[in-house]
Amino acid sequence: MIGSAIESGGSIGDVHARGRRAARWVPRWHFGLPVTLSILGLLFLYSTTYTGWFPSRTVLFQVLWLVIAVALYHFLSRINLGVRPSSSVLLFWPIEILLIATLLIGWAVHGSSRWLKLGPLTIQPSEFAKFFAILLLAYFFSACVRSEEHRRFWWALLVLIAMIIPILRQPDLGTAMVFVLVFLSIIYVKPLPWRYLVGIIIALVIVAVPGWFMLKDYQRARIVSFFQPSRDPLGSGYHVSQSKIAIGSGGMWGKGFRAGTQTQGQFIPVQAADFIFATIGEEWGFIGVVIVFVLFGYLFILIYTLARKVQSDYQRLVVFGVLATLFFQLFINVGMTVGLTPVTGLPLPFLSYGGSSMLTMWALMALLASIERHLPTRTP
Repeated sequence: MIGSAIESGGSIGDVHARGRRAARWVPRWHFGLPVTLSILGLLFLYSTTYTGWFPSRTVLFQVLWLVIAVALYHFLSRINLGVRPSSSVLLFWPIEILLIATLLIGWAVHGSSRWLKLGPLTIQPSEFAKFFAILLLAYFFSACVRSEEHRRFWWALLVLIAMIIPILRQPDLGTAMVFVLVFLSIIYVKPLPWRYLVGIIIALVIVAVPGWFMLKDYQRARIVSFFQPSRDPLGSGYHVSQSKIAIGSGGMWGKGFRAGTQTQGQFIPVQAADFIFATIGEEWGFIGVVIVFVLFGYLFILIYTLARKVQSDYQRLVVFGVLATLFFQLFINVGMTVGLTPVTGLPLPFLSYGGSSMLTMWALMALLASIERHLPTRTP
């Protein structure tokens, strides 16, 4: 191959350069692992919504969203998002307008106005906000190096509060929790002077106190039932009780595909989205749960490895922001199905039903692909 390239007028250096360029376009872990999880999610959805051999409307819509998400991934992964980090500031206003519009003209489901209708489809702007928040926070915190740039920290704090308030008003407690936890994770990666930490504590108190009163009665009841699960087992504690029964009954190997009594009997509320993990535990058992955790764990390790490779603070904070978002969504979602965290309606990444969540998770993978693709390459 090299000989033919040289005979045709090329050089060995050209061959190596073409080889490096081709290698950069080969689908890697940030594509392979998410697509594996997404396909597993389709299988779980097919079981939870089973009404016959033909896939349900829920499954068909999820397939459509997955196709769009993969196309979005391939588009964004080819863009060098680290060239002008300051341009991420321009992204704040469009997403803030969408968050406010959701409050005013949003489509309400189960007492929460989190969605905007676009014909037959619906979108959830608070999911998209995760993507933009990571870019914004990474830019502001990466600029907090020189003393004259410290004021950008306060801008980051204001941006975070401005995005969290309309999300709490929807109300969407789970997404708001992820925002705060990602913010704190970036601070852990990028240590700041003590006066900034004091400012963070004050800001969290300012948001938390009125945020409690922004929640609906049923959401406050869910938080209370988290600390006292036996207080209302047929009301606010019903979701968790049924989920525990399903997961516990799965045993080691599970009851089998489409054989879960809790799942097929529709005893678990919102089981296609918020409580998809209960279906995994019941029908696939402990082995199925371990497989899902191994896939996520391997993904987390590879993301952390990428964070150690990058050279700029901005890219490192972006990678850690993606890692924190995925980890905390997994932890909160799984935790609420087994009673370790309050029920907040947060989807399980790549597995739960939801187009906006699918698009956002794949957009985050595109960020990682873009950063890895534009890493400096060593010449052989």
